[in-house]
Amino acid sequence: MTLIDIFNDRYEHIGTEDKKEAHRQGLWHRTFSALALNPHTRRILLQKKTPGRYTFDRPDHADITVGGHYHAGETIRDGVREIHEELGLPTTYVDLHPIGVRQTAATLAPDYIEREFQHWHLLPLDVDIEEIPLADAEVSGLVELDLDDATALADGTRDKTSARFATRTEHGLKYTEGVLARTDLVPNYLALDQLYLRLFIAARRYSDGERTHLFW
Repeated sequence: MTLIDIFNDRYEHIGTEDKKEAHRQGLWHRTFSALALNPHTRRILLQKKTPGRYTFDRPDHADITVGGHYHAGETIRDGVREIHEELGLPTTYVDLHPIGVRQTAATLAPDYIEREFQHWHLLPLDVDIEEIPLADAEVSGLVELDLDDATALADGTRDKTSARFATRTEHGLKYTEGVLARTDLVPNYLALDQLYLRLFIAARRYSDGERTHLFW
């Protein structure tokens, strides 16, 4: 059992609940998310999830770099532990650039209703993909691609682009060159509020030196 804090739709704390039960009932809760980018090389990282980690069918999409739930009693700054847990990198909250809160609601399966206050961050990482240990078994791999190419995929002006892949195997991480298609991205993040596009634009502005009023 993992206890998380529960809120009403005005983001007022009203109690705690088990994470699975919170999703079953569709209770409002908080999550931490971060998009990793190298502002010097202007490349970003996306994450591949290990199959079978969810009760609903989750295709092999290239998701946002880091994401997870806050435990009950944690502060917003405590969410940085997700970076260490998933990527295996020591990071402090001051290394991040917060870019806002996304309030979202979606039914992904009859027993998985997502009602979340998502705290979003940019994670500047001046490292190569080969330097990331990829610690968590929940993560099956990473995808590294050029920021401008990622933006073109998100806005629909390009259907596919070259990318570098780190894939977990029984012998360790395997690194390959390949192609990432627009269809490899999470469909919900391409529609409605166009989350991918907004995050990539924020990352581009950060790479260009902007540091204030940088909201997705």
